[in-house]
Amino acid sequence: MKKNYNFAKFCFNRAKRTLFVSTFFLFCGFCFAQQNETKIITVDDAVSLALENNISIKRNQISLKTLERKNKYSWNSVSPSINASVNYNQPLGENIDKNSVSASGSVSIRLSPSVYTSIQSAKINYEMGKISYEQAVKSVELEVRNAFYQMLYAKENLSLLERNLETAKQRYNLNREKYQKGQLSELDLLSAQYSYESLIPNIEASQITMENNMSTFKQMLGLDQTEKIELSGSLDDFLSSFDFTLSFDINEIPSIKNLNFQIESAENQLLATRFSAYGPSANLGFSAGKDLKNIDSDFSFSLSAGVSIPLDGFLPWSSGGLSVANQKSSLEDLKLQLENQKTTIEIQIQNNSKKIMQAQSQLELLEKNVELAQKKYDMTQTAYNHGSKDFLTLQNAADSLMNAKISLMSQKITLLNAVLSLENTLGLPFGTLMNEESK
Repeated sequence: MKKNYNFAKFCFNRAKRTLFVSTFFLFCGFCFAQQNETKIITVDDAVSLALENNISIKRNQISLKTLERKNKYSWNSVSPSINASVNYNQPLGENIDKNSVSASGSVSIRLSPSVYTSIQSAKINYEMGKISYEQAVKSVELEVRNAFYQMLYAKENLSLLERNLETAKQRYNLNREKYQKGQLSELDLLSAQYSYESLIPNIEASQITMENNMSTFKQMLGLDQTEKIELSGSLDDFLSSFDFTLSFDINEIPSIKNLNFQIESAENQLLATRFSAYGPSANLGFSAGKDLKNIDSDFSFSLSAGVSIPLDGFLPWSSGGLSVANQKSSLEDLKLQLENQKTTIEIQIQNNSKKIMQAQSQLELLEKNVELAQKKYDMTQTAYNHGSKDFLTLQNAADSLMNAKISLMSQKITLLNAVLSLENTLGLPFGTLMNEESK
């Protein structure tokens, strides 16, 4: 009975150790699988990651919060100034016993027209800070979207090269069979072999370039280099619902809005300079004091009020007069900049619009060219199989088809970049012109 008990105990302990080891390795395997799991990233995911990890954006957020705080409490210049003091006086010499202790307090306030301009200045600076922050965000998003589309282009280009390599390999194997049967010359066989093997270095170079670009892209998103990611979508997905209709208000364009705020700020500064040169200011004060050593003594009170009016501002050569004249010149210069910027923006919009429409037109032609090249290749392939076309003619048809497909993809990325550039100029949310929200 004891032997049976010991044997059962041994089996139980052995099973427990086996279960523990199995569980441990299963857990490690699960963690390893989680670490090596490929993460699917959309273009919006990429933008979110980049904005979340971008140092420049974080610094802009801090600056914007500072401006918001200044705007919120811009009225604090009219806050009264409050002081309290306790004084102890100890005479020396014969009057050493005649020391005294006193306490006093005062409240004063200064009122001037500059209070209004300081409040306006804080408000304008905050609005300009919001524009600056939005432009910083859009700059990062533009860079990420361009990189994302470029990665998709590289991915599709590599896939095209690999398909072309597989076709060349099949063609080489078929020609080798024909050569072994005596149906093909050795020269055609060697040409097919070279055509196949010459594509391999191009694919390897494309793979290395794509890996390097992926490393840069991960760094842009703030991801670890060991993390595996895969980009979701294709160039056709973003162009499938593209509908180019242009409607905008030039005063809502970020660069124009920024200049308008600069003009508003200059006008406010001019007003502040005028207030400083010509405007009166008022001072109100109240103070109270008491001798603490003599409890029976009365409180002493005093009230003060005064108004000051600067007069040197009326002299044109004075500092105040020159400041007003300089502010007027700065304001006129900003207005000229605004008019010039409006003209520049209109030209940019026209150029980008023409570029987009031209790219659309060329895209349609290139799609037809691919269809034509595909038909030509299929017909040449059939003729070559029947012996009525030589291998060189077949290879030329294959090269023409390959070049047509590459040109089509290149035009797609050109169109996407032009659309992004126009959306950035107009200050539109990226994807507006491509109707991404409807997907």
